[in-house]
Amino acid sequence: MLSCLVAFAVNAQVFVENFETATVGGDLEGYNNWYVSLKSADALGVSPKIALGSLSFTGYAGSGVGNVAVLDSVVGTTSETQRISTKIVAFGTDTLHAVVGEKIYAAFLINVSNHSYHSYRDFFTFEGSKTGSMTRGRIFAKIDAAGSELTFAITKNSSSTSNYVESSSISGLTLTTGTANLLVFVYEAVDGDNNDKQTLYINPDLSKSEAEQTNKLETIDVQSDYSEPSNIGINLRQRGVGAQIGGIRVGKSWDAVLTGDGTGVKTITSSPIRILGKSIITENEGTLSIYNFSGSLLVNAPTNGRYDTSLKKGLYLARFTDITGNTYSRKIELF
Repeated sequence: MLSCLVAFAVNAQVFVENFETATVGGDLEGYNNWYVSLKSADALGVSPKIALGSLSFTGYAGSGVGNVAVLDSVVGTTSETQRISTKIVAFGTDTLHAVVGEKIYAAFLINVSNHSYHSYRDFFTFEGSKTGSMTRGRIFAKIDAAGSELTFAITKNSSSTSNYVESSSISGLTLTTGTANLLVFVYEAVDGDNNDKQTLYINPDLSKSEAEQTNKLETIDVQSDYSEPSNIGINLRQRGVGAQIGGIRVGKSWDAVLTGDGTGVKTITSSPIRILGKSIITENEGTLSIYNFSGSLLVNAPTNGRYDTSLKKGLYLARFTDITGNTYSRKIELF
């Protein structure tokens, strides 16, 4: 299966964080360059932990893969325990930036605990600094008194409830604790000052385009924008919300982030692909494709269950489609 890596192809770069190789029970911070906020007021409490297992949402490319980061509902209930954990996003050596006329998509799966706060607390933000804490775009969650009904909200960077845009405003949308939800948080850089946009899509219909989605929230508060030189990352914040978060994918295309289209890795699932030296074992018939990490297609050939490659030693991306149409992808290392 794919661990935390970057899938490249023409016009499609996707950062993938599945926590797959993280130590179960260990800290998130210290794994794959996640670090505690450099702002002292958000560096309190303790690091989120890694838990075994994955979250699923039908059709989502990050579904059912790897492990989860766990936000502790107790951490951050007071100002003395709040904590932000940060990961600056990069595609290889190309660090993510907010560019006028472009959008940044951050998709992830979240299962909110019924132990979460009954008032809004933010748990996911975009991050624009390596030397401090500068967030633009904040997702909040709260639960009802019974601990069963869940509500999300967003702002650009305001903590005033008058600026919150709530999921309860979406007709027919009911959210509950203990269930995996797919959230897609979009930062759109717009020409001008203090007018960049943030949109949150909740459990989108993946058979439809971005423009056709109806379960969405758009920020209304005016705050300063990211400057183009800023290195953009993502934050997980422990502030009274208990949750499991996994299947994180960040990129600049709706299709590439959500379904894998254009990345050379469309479906990411448990895989029958095994490696024996330079041979790829699939155990049944189908078609095998192999990509390098620049997105170039190196092999596209039928296989009867074993394909002997002549590729050099190294890391590649393999995609196998069996004769019934099931597609599997994973990172492979040839020896």
